[in-house]
Amino acid sequence: MVKVLISYDMREGREEECQRYVMQTLGPGMAQLGLRITDAWYTLWGNAPQIMGGGVVDSQEAASRMIYSQEWGNLVDGLRPLVDNFRIRVIDASGRFQY
Repeated sequence: MVKVLISYDMREGREEECQRYVMQTLGPGMAQLGLRITDAWYTLWGNAPQIMGGGVVDSQEAASRMIYSQEWGNLVDGLRPLVDNFRIRVIDASGRFQY
């Protein structure tokens, strides 16, 4: 099992729009692609991305198919104008908090 980690900083003045997009479009769309969302984190202080989230899929191959799909690209393209420092990583899932 692997974990797909997503992190970003919301653009100033676009926070509400960003949160709405994540809740109404991005999250459900990624779940529809097979990502089992496991966590979402908001950084209140410190030197870390403002938003971090993750979900699991069964294998590295499944993760690659998902993140290189047109559907994933469309979802991420909708998020990009609302965020800075967008990053995706795929790591082995440990069952604990990972970033």
